[in-house]
Amino acid sequence: MKSIDYLKSRNIEFKIIHLDEVPKTAQDIERIYSCPLHQVLKTLIFIGEIEPVIIVLPGDKRVDIEKLKEVARQKSFRMAKPDEVKEITGYTIGGVSPFCIEKNVKKIIDENVFKTKIVNIGSGKAEIGIEMNSEELKKAWNGIIADIIE
Repeated sequence: MKSIDYLKSRNIEFKIIHLDEVPKTAQDIERIYSCPLHQVLKTLIFIGEIEPVIIVLPGDKRVDIEKLKEVARQKSFRMAKPDEVKEITGYTIGGVSPFCIEKNVKKIIDENVFKTKIVNIGSGKAEIGIEMNSEELKKAWNGIIADIIE
């Protein structure tokens, strides 16, 4: 998998998690893997008037669109449709990873993600997750770190 190869190439420590069913939401991962929702990171795709934006935030939080507009320097956003998510990221909903996105997109991770010691993030396949220390995630991240939650 591209995301796992990427993490290995950067010497990032992580653990692969095999889920018993295919999750569709952060709440599904919380239930299936029995971890706190704030530890589950959701990767969302927003379509802006200039470019798409990929955001990563804790599973128990919501994006603040006004903050997102400011950080991304765009005037409007809407959530991407499933086919747009696949086209932009190469991944399907439920397994989106913020790593190895080949399209030219802005990537923003909420700074609060790093307040949680252990986080779970998408691998690119819905039934496989990645668990890592948030400091390792920070080393792997190649985008903007900002406050984007409500």
